[in-house]
Amino acid sequence: MKAITGIENAPAFCPIVSDFYSGMIVTVPLFKSQLCEGFDINSIRETYAEKYRGEVVRYCESIDEGGFVAANSVAMKDSMLITVNGNEDRIILTALYDNLGKGASGAAVQCMNMVMGIDKTIGLVL
Repeated sequence: MKAITGIENAPAFCPIVSDFYSGMIVTVPLFKSQLCEGFDINSIRETYAEKYRGEVVRYCESIDEGGFVAANSVAMKDSMLITVNGNEDRIILTALYDNLGKGASGAAVQCMNMVMGIDKTIGLVL
């Protein structure tokens, strides 16, 4: 993450697991002081909203259901939902996906499709 984003301090990668068969939440907490000059929570949101609008990975303003996030809400799917939360000083990047789907077998199918030059969503459950 440091090499691609240009930040000086490596962010903490924090997977959240619980007692369910599949589904995973991964968070990356950031402080504004770790961002390059001129970037803030809104610029991250704008970048995510622009870049992640496909079927496989999609940016959402919110991934909670009544204030709670259930990792197993995407169980049996090969897609990923991402969001940006926090305030100007403390930012949390969050990804919600099925660790057995998008995180393993679904990712393999997507990569195979790309290598074969076909639609990357063929064979995926989105």
